[in-house]
Amino acid sequence: MPSTVLITGAALRIGRAIAKAFAAQGDRVVIHYRHSATAAHELLAELGGEARGHRLVQADLADLGAAAQLIPDLLAQGLSIDCLINNASHYSRRPLRDCDQQAMANAFAINFFAPFALMRAFALHCQRGCIINLLDQRVNAVDPQAGAYALAKKALRDATEAAASEWAPAIRVNAVAPGLVLPPPGVPPERMAALIHNIPSQKRSTEEDVAAACLFLAQAQAVTGQILYVDGGLHLVGGNATGERSRQDHAVSVENKIRPSP
Repeated sequence: MPSTVLITGAALRIGRAIAKAFAAQGDRVVIHYRHSATAAHELLAELGGEARGHRLVQADLADLGAAAQLIPDLLAQGLSIDCLINNASHYSRRPLRDCDQQAMANAFAINFFAPFALMRAFALHCQRGCIINLLDQRVNAVDPQAGAYALAKKALRDATEAAASEWAPAIRVNAVAPGLVLPPPGVPPERMAALIHNIPSQKRSTEEDVAAACLFLAQAQAVTGQILYVDGGLHLVGGNATGERSRQDHAVSVENKIRPSP
């Protein structure tokens, strides 16, 4: 039986790929967007429109009241939500020393408080189903250039595990932690090649890789409280694809581990 999946930030990039993957297997998709109305309407048309059971919903999730009310409003319209995918986020490249109270509040509003408000609304009003949070492989490392963003994503990681424990067995809660998926803005090709070289698999993840991970977590009934890294192994070497720890360091580490004892 098809499920109804609410995906935040679904109009573009990773969210769009997730929406297309769920629609391709016959699920109904609720496409949330903030400002990307044109892209959202184009995606709705591409998926077959409302005739196929897909819907659009606009909300500014930085408004925590709007975030908390999104699911109750959809249910009031006669929809049932079987799966919530918290994809919407905002990346800010700013070290902690440059983060005043307002900057920290802004980072947490969209990257933690909004997805948590949606998680709580799902638990209160839907009562059964699954939640998938989009994190970042930085939750397993220290990124000195994105302090507030990384802290907010780590808070969402902890909320994922706490909710999985508290809301079982009715609701499964998992997360996907992508690595380097799309080139950072303004990065030249030679720098991008160097970033990929720092990844153990020496391959960047694709949007479709992340979507496939979400499909798996939505279907795996025995899986809850898990963080599925889709980063080519980058989290294993403690790096963040920006050069803080090089591929060469990883190779030396591996060589030391497999070298026979004298």
